Amino acid sequence: MQKSRAFTLIELLVVIAIIAILAAILFPVFAQAKAAAKKTASLSNLKQSQLGLIMYSGDADDQISNMTTWLPTATGTDVCFGGTNGCDLPWPLLVYPYEKNADILNDPQAPAQPAVPAGWNPLDNRWFGPMYGMNPYLTSTATFPLNPAGDVLTPKSFTSISRPADIVMLTQKYSDSETTSNSWYGGWWFGAGTYLITESADPPDCSAPGNAYYCASGWGSQNGFYDTQLKGVQAAGAWTGGGSMRGPALMVVSFVDGHAKSLAPGILAAGTTYNGAMSGGVPTQTANQVWVTNASIEHYYGVQ
Repeated sequence: MQKSRAFTLIELLVVIAIIAILAAILFPVFAQAKAAAKKTASLSNLKQSQLGLIMYSGDADDQISNMTTWLPTATGTDVCFGGTNGCDLPWPLLVYPYEKNADILNDPQAPAQPAVPAGWNPLDNRWFGPMYGMNPYLTSTATFPLNPAGDVLTPKSFTSISRPADIVMLTQKYSDSETTSNSWYGGWWFGAGTYLITESADPPDCSAPGNAYYCASGWGSQNGFYDTQLKGVQAAGAWTGGGSMRGPALMVVSFVDGHAKSLAPGILAAGTTYNGAMSGGVPTQTANQVWVTNASIEHYYGVQ
């Protein structure tokens, strides 16, 4: 009976080399497929959140959900700041009855949210720290984020939006685990009667001279609010108003008419002076150098 011949050392090395070459070819493909799947899931989550907002408006006389509704006392899962500031009822909690799934507020492309402390509702970090931020100009008065006496945050009507297919409703944003506070919800706000910044994502134009609108920081800001809080991480949204860029410099966004897609920051900033120029890994353009130049193609205001 003839004995089977064992592999020689050279043959084993050739097989190992072939496996190594195949792995080097396939592993990047697997990584790209995984990233593409996460992007698709993120786009789906954003789309579902957008549809929840649209369904909410159908039962609210066409009104867009307010970014934050303030109640005088604590009820249920509302978060209270001090004993006199009232309780925050954020937009994700307002539309939750239409979605029945708080997990769609998580972005699979971003790091996970910090854990909710013991004694709190385990869904609170999704409701009060969603990974998709609302366009604040669709749910506030011209004086937001600061509210003078008698000036109440007033959501816009869906039918008042002049270009619903072009105006941003929700934008992919940072996880609170990426912030300096690393809290289970952002907690940054402008005082009672305003809103939690962690529930929004800011537009490019915030503080240009002569502009009646303003927000927390703006795009291209150096040493500004988001740059500081997000530790200068571009992907998290340090220089795009908290709107994050996962993958190849693309932001997942939804629009007032209900459709959603991925767009580059330069496209989302159309109609403004934002140029996205970088030097040494930081923007060369400051927040007060960004202003609207063509309101007919701008993607954030869009009110008749």
